[in-house]
Amino acid sequence: MTEGRLDRNRRLRRRRRFVLFAILVLMAGTGAFFALGAAVTGGQPQALDEDDRAVATSAAPDPGDTVPSATVSPSPEPAAVPLYFSGTGTWTYAEPTSTDVFGDAGTLLQYNIAVENGIELDAAAFSDFVHATLADPRSWTAGGGWRFQQVGGGDADFTVYLASPEQRSYLCGSQNTTVSCRNGDNVVINSARWITGVEHWDGTLDSYRQYAVNHEVGHRLGHGHEVCPGDGEVSPVMAQQTYQLAGCTGNAWPFPDGETYVSGPAGDYNGPDLPPDDFVDQ
Repeated sequence: MTEGRLDRNRRLRRRRRFVLFAILVLMAGTGAFFALGAAVTGGQPQALDEDDRAVATSAAPDPGDTVPSATVSPSPEPAAVPLYFSGTGTWTYAEPTSTDVFGDAGTLLQYNIAVENGIELDAAAFSDFVHATLADPRSWTAGGGWRFQQVGGGDADFTVYLASPEQRSYLCGSQNTTVSCRNGDNVVINSARWITGVEHWDGTLDSYRQYAVNHEVGHRLGHGHEVCPGDGEVSPVMAQQTYQLAGCTGNAWPFPDGETYVSGPAGDYNGPDLPPDDFVDQ
């Protein structure tokens, strides 16, 4: 082999080694570039492959879908007021929210409100209910014979008591503990009837309560018992509707239309569930 051919072979080998070295350097630089990019982006890929896209799509809600809100627990039902046969025998007198006289004409009677302690009934709420009932234009002021004014715990012409069945029997001097009553200046609403009403009443519990107040106050005003005048007619408020409706429709008001007193024949209910000593009861 000549000297010239040897030199040419050496140059070719050096060139190949140079090219190979250049390729290795280029590859190393490219790897460093991608490593740098990964470091800059926090190690997260810049694009998702098809599997990742599928997972991301299924995890994200469709804009047209309704995203359910967090489940809200329903509010608990209010606890039923317990029926106590007896309370403490002591009283809370309600302070009137208004001492205005209501009624346009007639004799003025002052009244106060007392609720027995220990029966878990609110004196202010009872006071407001009695006031709204007596001030209603269908109540006893409608006839022009009476005006009313609520006072505090001092002297009054009569007291409206909300009493346990036991205290009701003491205040009214009778053994009956099932109904309300009136005894002298004591107008006594039985807490058991206030809470539950009676099953045969054909109105609301509030309308039964209005009846109880108007009936017992009516006794204090001098009205005796009346009976249903006929099937399908409106009951007189002074009928003993707690015991039965006797074919009439239940009625809470002396003057249901604000003008005309609804009356019936005088008389008492003498049914089997009426104790013999309680003819002043409803």
